[in-house]
Parts: sequence; C-alpha cells; structure tokens
Amino acid sequence: MSSERTNSRSSPKALAGRLARAVLLVLSLALVAWAFARVGVREIFRSEAMGGKTELVVMHWSGDGGPAEDAIVDRALARFEEANPTIHVTRLNPGDAGSFYTKLQTMMAAGDPPDVFYVGAERLAAYADAGLLLSLDELSTSSSTAGDFKLQDFYPSTVDAFRFEDGQVGSGSLWGIPKDFTTVGFYYNRDLLERAGVPEPSSDWTWDDFIDSARAVGSLPDCTGAEFVSWASMVRAVLWTEGVDLIDAEGNIRADDPRVIEVLDRIRSWRHDEERTLTSGRSETANPASRFLGGKLGFAGPFGRWVVPTYRTIEDFQWDYAPLPRGETSANMIATVAWSISSRTEHPEEAWQLVSWLTGATTQAEQAELGLAVPTNRTVAEGDSFIDPATPPSRDRDFIDPVDYARVVPWSTNPALEGTVAKRLDQALRTGDLPVKEALVKASDWWNVERTSPLASPSLPGMPWLWIVGVFIIGLLIALAIGWWMLRRNRPDPAQMVEERSGWLLVSPWVIGFLIFMAVPILLSLALSVTRWSGITTLDEADFVGLANYSQLLGHDDVFWRSLEVTAVYALLAVPIGQIVALIGAVLMNVKVRGVSFFRAAWYLPSILAGVGMAVLFRWVFNAENGLMNVMLDPVLSPLGLEPPDWFVRDAEAFGAPAFAIMSLWLVGGSMMIYLAGLQNVPRSLYEAAEIDRAGPVRRFFSVTLPMISPVILFNVIMSLIGSFQVFTQAFVMTGGGPGDHTRFYVLYLYNQAFDFYEMGYASAMAWLLLLIILGLTMLTLRGSARMVHYEGLR
Repeated sequence: MSSERTNSRSSPKALAGRLARAVLLVLSLALVAWAFARVGVREIFRSEAMGGKTELVVMHWSGDGGPAEDAIVDRALARFEEANPTIHVTRLNPGDAGSFYTKLQTMMAAGDPPDVFYVGAERLAAYADAGLLLSLDELSTSSSTAGDFKLQDFYPSTVDAFRFEDGQVGSGSLWGIPKDFTTVGFYYNRDLLERAGVPEPSSDWTWDDFIDSARAVGSLPDCTGAEFVSWASMVRAVLWTEGVDLIDAEGNIRADDPRVIEVLDRIRSWRHDEERTLTSGRSETANPASRFLGGKLGFAGPFGRWVVPTYRTIEDFQWDYAPLPRGETSANMIATVAWSISSRTEHPEEAWQLVSWLTGATTQAEQAELGLAVPTNRTVAEGDSFIDPATPPSRDRDFIDPVDYARVVPWSTNPALEGTVAKRLDQALRTGDLPVKEALVKASDWWNVERTSPLASPSLPGMPWLWIVGVFIIGLLIALAIGWWMLRRNRPDPAQMVEERSGWLLVSPWVIGFLIFMAVPILLSLALSVTRWSGITTLDEADFVGLANYSQLLGHDDVFWRSLEVTAVYALLAVPIGQIVALIGAVLMNVKVRGVSFFRAAWYLPSILAGVGMAVLFRWVFNAENGLMNVMLDPVLSPLGLEPPDWFVRDAEAFGAPAFAIMSLWLVGGSMMIYLAGLQNVPRSLYEAAEIDRAGPVRRFFSVTLPMISPVILFNVIMSLIGSFQVFTQAFVMTGGGPGDHTRFYVLYLYNQAFDFYEMGYASAMAWLLLLIILGLTMLTLRGSARMVHYEGLR
C-alpha cells in the first residue's frame, strides 16, 4: 500500500502538478516583492532624477475655467522652473473644487500636504484656526519675492479677505495671497429687456429698479423675471445693501431683528406671492446659473465673474452685467481664492517665491484674458488685459468699481454655521416651506446649542495615543499567546498539521489584508469616536472628549434624530415593497419561454449601473414641473381635484423618502436574481404532489414556494435592510439632504459631519451608533423569523 502511495507521488502527473504549484508560488511571491520594491525604488529614482533640486508640490483646481485655466497655471509653472533652475515643481490638479478639497484634506490628515495650494476665502478661518497655513507676514518682504509682485498694488479688500486672527477674518496675520476675485451682481438678457420696454440697469440702480424690470419681463409670454439665488453669502450681501446683517459682531444670528425679517420676507414674497417674477422654487436644476442660457430669463444672480466663460458661449441673445442693486446704501461682497503655503512645508522661502510668482502681474494678466475673475492687482485689472468692452460682458468696470466698498463675507471657524444658515434660508426663500421668522429661529436655536456644547470647549485634554497603542499591542500579544497555547494544546497529527498549514497559507493574503485594511481602521474609528478631531490635521491633534460625542448625538442633535427618522421611513417602504417586486419579478423570470434570458438581463442591468448616473436620471423623473412621474400622475389626480406632489421641494417632508423608495425599485435586479436561484432549487416533486391534492397556483405558491425559499427571503430582507440604512449617493446628488433636513439620510449626515463640518470624531460616533442600530435590527429580524423560516429547503 505504501509503495502504491510512493509511486503515485512520484508519477509524472503528480510531479508536474507539484512543479506547477511551485512555479505559481514563486511567481506570486515575486509579483508581491516587485510591487513593494517598485514603490520603494521609485522614490530613490525620483530623488536621483531631481539632481539635488528642491521639490515643491503645488495643487490647484481648474473649475469653470476648464482646460484653459489649467494650461495657464502649467505655463506659469514652466516659466518659474526656467527662471529658477534649482527648483522643480510637481503639479496636482484633481479637477473641480469639491475633488480638490477632498484630496487636500486627506493629504493634510496624513501629514503630507502640498507646499502651495488654493484656499477659498470661505475656508480661511477654519484652516488658519487649525494651524494648517503658514503666516506670510515676514515672507511678503523677503528678497526672494518675484520682481513683478507688489502687495501694495493689490486691492486692499482682497488682501484683507485672507487676514485672520483671534477668530476674526479681515484683520491680523496674512495667510494667503489672493490670485483673483469677483464682486457679484445680476446678468441680464438685453433682448428681453428691450421687448419688455424697460431700460438696461445703470451702475447705480436700486432694488425697486430690479423688481420693476423683473416684473416687466415676467409679463412677457413664456418668460420669467429673474433667478434670485438664496445662497447664504449672497443673502448676507443683499442685507448689507439695506444696512443690516444676518449675524452680529458677537456671532449671534439676528432672528428677532425686524429689519432682517422685513428684507428676507420681501425676497420670499417676490418668489411665492407673485407670478413669474422669480423662478419657481419647485425647479430642482442643479446649477441655477444654467437657467439663464435658455433665453427666457430676464436676470440671473447674484453671481460673480465665474459664469462668464459659460455665458460667452451664448449665441441666441445679447447679454450683459450690472452690479448688485443698492438699497439704503451701496454694498457688495468679494469672492476670492488665494495661493497659500502649508505650515508643514520644508521650503518656506522657495514656496513664497513660487506664490509671489503665481500672483505677480504677468500671471494675473494672462489669467485675466480668460474672463473667469478679476485680477487682484489694480494695475492689471484696470488695464487692457481685463477691460475689454468689445467682449461680453461689456461692463467690466462694474466688477471693479464696487471693490472700494465691498468686503468678504465673514463666517465662524465652525463651518457648520454657514451650512445650517444656508439650509434654513433655502427653506424660507426658495422652497417656501418655512416662514422667514421660523427659519431664523431654528438656525439661531441650533447655533446657541452648538456654541454651548461641551465639544466646543477650547481646553480639552489630548488623546492618549501612546497608551492606546500600548494597550493594543499588549492585547495583540495576549491574543497571539492564547492562540499559540490553544494550538499547542490541540496539536494535530502531522498529516492534519500539513493541511492546516496549507489552509492558513491560502487564506493568509485575505487575513493580512483584513487585519491591515479593515480591522485596524475599525478599531481606529472606535478610538476616534471619543475624540474631537477635524480630519484635516494629523491624529496627534485629536482631543479626548470621552462620551461627549454620543451624549451630544442622543441628547442635543435634532438633525441626528431627523436623519434617523428619514432613513427609517425609507426602510419601512423600500424593504417590503422592493422584496415583493423582486419576488414577483423572479416568478415571472422563472417561466421557461424563449428569450427569457434577455428579460432576466434587462431586470438585472439597472442594479449595476453607476449610482450617480441613476440619481441624475431620477432627478428629472421626479421634477415637479415637467418630470415623467408627475406627467403620468396628473391625468389621474386632476379629476379628483388633486395635483401631483412637489417631491423634493415643498412636499419633501411627506414625499421625499417615499420618492427615494420608489427610486429603489430600479435596483431590485440583484434580489430578483437571488430569488430566481432559490425558485429553481425548489424540487419539482413538491409541486406535483400539491397538484395531486388539487392545490391551485396560488395555494402552491403560498404553501410550497414560499416555505421552500424562506431562507432566501430572510437573506434578502436582511441585506436589503442593511442597505436601506446606507443610502447616500442618491440623496447626495439629487437633494443634498434638503430642503431643510427632509431628505437628509443618516449616512449623508454622517458624511456632512466628517467632510463638510470637519467633525471626524463626531462622525465616527455616528458610524458606531449605526453599527449598533443595524446589528439590533438584524438580530430582531433573525429572532422574529425563527418560526417562519424552513431550512429544510436548503437540504
């Protein structure tokens, strides 16, 4: 017997198999070694290729400027390298501003930010307060400054936009050099104004002039007077023209100021109390500026210069620009972006040399020709590079003249303030589902709770990472020791040892990957849930708050409970309806007819399509004015004296979550295929026995089919339940959680906290609460289904 086994092991076939396995093992190990070596050697080769040069990493976006702006920056950097041969510049351009900030914050958190990068004025307070930027006060007088850079030639208000100290924007240390800026106003359709018989607005026009012109245009057939955006910064600029502000000097929201309420209510009435004076709040167009392109809109704004490259493609009508109308006084806001230097740069002198080059007169003159913004250098802005009456808009001076009284809109170092104010203003002014007074009170109450939260304390102890790492290592060693002891105690025989060793070897890539990329981040998330950490600084900056994140969530955060309610309503609708539709689809697809494979593929295909594309599609399907859903519902509801809902605007509180549940039916293909596999495993003999007992199709379905596939149903229900608490992409793309918080799903709110409000510790606490919620619901589902699931169908 032993000789036979020896012969089988030494047979040519066995030897070939062993050789093949050995070759595969060697190739796998070589591939892994090459991957790690390539990463390590790449840095060595890169350093050698630098030839001793100083490397600066620069990151920017191109945004509305597109490839043209990208090319301008690239040419400026090439000229800089030519003029400074000892410096090499590595340029990063993630694309749009959103992608830029996501990448920038990740690099900052990793402790490896770029040396030089864009910073919008709206983010200056948060970044400077977190210590992420290098002060430029001393460097601005350095001898390494570019020859065509003179800070005294800049418009003072644009430079002051990047001064910050003691929580106040506009004074103190300088943290960035503005590369360009824009004031805001209204773009207007000259042809429509002529048809309406109203003159073009002057540079000193008033709000009365604006609304009279908008009403005149709105009286034309198929035309609307104006698009008036309700963005928080724009609304504050409008309030400035009336001599008031939404936020006082102490940072309080003026919820009881009658003048503030009067101005805001006037804007609200223009939209909701008048016909076609302003665009309808029911429209869900992602970019309000794009409505102007259709030629049916008299005015669009308040917008800055950033829309000019897009508007210059207009060929069907003549257009131009007028500054923000005045009320009791003339006022305007400045939107601007600066080149800033990281506080972690190893080459501050060289970085400043580059910043001064990129904001010098030569580079600004080249960027001015793009028309995207106004140069911050006064000489360039008032020269031929920017002033060009022959190219629309012809009134370039109207962007420059208000700079003498314009200022940047100051916001708190807590970015959640701007987001919450914007949310409430949107409800009051655009959708109209909240009265102005109530919207302001809600924002003010939230802000008062936010500022008095224990998490807002400036003096918190640092996170004891050294102790945590030590406990983790000790726990890991204890776990390894216990595992080794159990292995020695239950030591298998040699044959079993070989099998176990082979098994562990086979699963080791997954185990190692799980421990490094899953287990460690999960444990780190648990540790972060007891910290206050912004996610834009390194982990050593995290503060220990104990259970304050959890107490704030459960006891004081109304948005948390609202997001949980929205998600729960969605789950109650989407899970049962989706499973019923998937099961019905599976029954239909189980019919053996020619071409059924095509229909199976058609059912399944939508479930693998990109979520963003699907969200954009259904945004138009649920459009309240001309969407497919309301076009189908209108003939049915009109005879009953009803009208289709305004899904994501005025009726979002009642119909927002149901709309997403309807949308989820598009994705039932995956569950349908699992049900189909279960149906095809039901023994035919059971159906034959039921037919002998004269059971009809319905009886057979409920008495045979459902019991036999009950384990499959349980699996699909649990997976669907888990998925329903993880809705993000659709809400993020379609509504952003609005209006208010009517479509703010749990995971979307978690994302807002982590990446919009820089509260990564708070978001980690939310993630662990979500884990407990899903775990509890899963356990309840398993326990409640114990008597209804028949596992005999799997045997």
